Amino acid sequence: MRLLGLLLLIAATLCLQILAGGIGNRYYLEKEQFLIEILHHVHEPLLNDQWRLLGEQLVTDKDQYVVFNDRMTTFLEAFNVGKLLNQKAYYNPLYEDHYQQTLGLYNFFYNTRDWYTLWQNICWARLHMNPGLFVQALTQVLLKRDDYQPLIMPKIYELWPESFLDMRTVREARNLNFANWIRYGNMTDFEEVHRQEMEPIKVDGDLRNTPEWFKAMADVTIFRMKQKPRGNKLGYLLEDVDWLAYWYYLNTGINLVEDKTDQLQEWWYYQLDQILARYKLERYGQQMAYEKLRLIQDERNSQLISWQNLRFATEDTETTRSINEYLEVLESTVDEAIASHSLLLKNGTSIDLSVNSNWLIGLKELFPFEWTQLQMETAKQPQLLLDPRTSLRSENFYYYADRLLQIYHWYRGHFQPSTQRSFVPTNLKINDVEISPLITFDQPVDLDLSNLLHTRHFHLAGQFLWPFTLQQRQFRLQQKDFTYILKVSSNITKSTIFRIFLTTPEGKSLNRQPFYLLDSFLTMIYQGDNRIKRDSMDFKGFVGDHISLTELNQFVNLAQNEEFDFPLNISTANCGFPRRLILPRGGGGNPLKMRLFVVATNYDFKAQQGNELDCDFSKGISRWDELPLGYPFERFLEEDHRAEEVSGDHVLWKDVEIWHEDHLA
Repeated sequence: MRLLGLLLLIAATLCLQILAGGIGNRYYLEKEQFLIEILHHVHEPLLNDQWRLLGEQLVTDKDQYVVFNDRMTTFLEAFNVGKLLNQKAYYNPLYEDHYQQTLGLYNFFYNTRDWYTLWQNICWARLHMNPGLFVQALTQVLLKRDDYQPLIMPKIYELWPESFLDMRTVREARNLNFANWIRYGNMTDFEEVHRQEMEPIKVDGDLRNTPEWFKAMADVTIFRMKQKPRGNKLGYLLEDVDWLAYWYYLNTGINLVEDKTDQLQEWWYYQLDQILARYKLERYGQQMAYEKLRLIQDERNSQLISWQNLRFATEDTETTRSINEYLEVLESTVDEAIASHSLLLKNGTSIDLSVNSNWLIGLKELFPFEWTQLQMETAKQPQLLLDPRTSLRSENFYYYADRLLQIYHWYRGHFQPSTQRSFVPTNLKINDVEISPLITFDQPVDLDLSNLLHTRHFHLAGQFLWPFTLQQRQFRLQQKDFTYILKVSSNITKSTIFRIFLTTPEGKSLNRQPFYLLDSFLTMIYQGDNRIKRDSMDFKGFVGDHISLTELNQFVNLAQNEEFDFPLNISTANCGFPRRLILPRGGGGNPLKMRLFVVATNYDFKAQQGNELDCDFSKGISRWDELPLGYPFERFLEEDHRAEEVSGDHVLWKDVEIWHEDHLA
């Protein structure tokens, strides 16, 4: 009781405060340290006696919540009768029952009035809930509650490396025994790195390779294991942890949004379209078929461990049948809707799609995007395609996405009102674009595998320690920073929006080519000649690298000892796309030939600024104007090059080349 009283006293004074200059104070640091400890080896039993004591009971006093809703009541009833997901079971938010349980626990977190109530509920969930469900609900709260957003949550691939790495790597990492190394040394599968400068050197916050970094990491023994050979020609993309995690976080952010607006639906399908375009550009660069993808019946994958040693399987026949049937029905329904200009809704109401904005009602009805509407029974078993952490690793994902997007664009192209001519600028001409060399290379990077090590290595005499870390040295796709200069002439001064796409130089039909948006920006064009310089580091929607889980723990400890001012700008936005992947892998002996497409549109003074990079959709979606996201490729263009959107003085096609440099030692 004395310990619990002490915790209550501490909790009464805790509030999330930020010091001037963006430096975390002791209250922030205590919360961050708690978060690291509670998530450390989340798949294993909790060893911290303080948190075990605090988590004995879930807070059920309704006065401790802003709202105590039906979801919380249902969740509590299910727990009391033992109907919640078993702690060792495979968790997948695609499955309806898992989703509803996540929703219940999320509300027990999100609706708390104060930090202490949330603190106790987190400890309770860590002890009693399925770890996957627990992490999902906690992630949602930290994404959506403004007062806790400054807290840094480890990346999903640091919490569960086994869901992102091949089976052999996972097995070897789990066999690392720190005590044996101290006693005997000579571990052939690992190398100890003395005073290592971890790669990449440049991360958000610029903390690596600094005196503070060496001080923070002084007591940590660093082991490194090499990356295993990739089994797929496109493995450098399909197995990239940031590529995989991007889709996971994007869907996680949307998943529990109460009011799923038309804008949010449009944004989701736009992101899916961009992922598919980026994948197709990679296939084109590797001289693989990209215009028409095919279903792979015997899809190969590096064997993964997903949950309590359950192995991810390839797509089974039931999954293939279910998805194909779904797409065939959707295609038939859209075909009938276009022919009749009507649609029978699920509630039995028939609407005329040509009246007012009824086509948007049909769009929302026909093209769901939240997980629960895409569920299937086979999602209860680990399959690459059906798990949001691994779906981008499945090559069939892109085949299904391609089919879905073709139907989506087909529907939009028929019912979407024509773009007003007022968006096409007059008295303006894009004369040329100059671009610096486009160069990709394989960059070394260290991936933190510490959560694969046994938790016993990190607890001594009841104290939480971090004596060593395991990093895997990988090589990933990266590009050098580049700039481009637009040369534009105008007869008047006006605000103008520019969009720059990357695509292939081949094919007569634009409708079959992938267009990937590199950059979009608003600027003032003055009368006469204009030169507009843009740097790749300034492109919107992209993020850089972050410090590892081990480094985060060490910097928090250093700051708690008042030896370091902990900055609050060192985390990367979870829903931001990795900046280093905006270019496909270039050519070695011969360059990869590509094209840029530049289009200018008038500014309508209706720009909107959201916070979707942080997976926060409460303020809506960022956009420059009222044009559809992805314009002018959000629907099928009727006559390709003759279409107004892709011809005229306000557009420019430019041939470019991408080279790949081999920097590997």
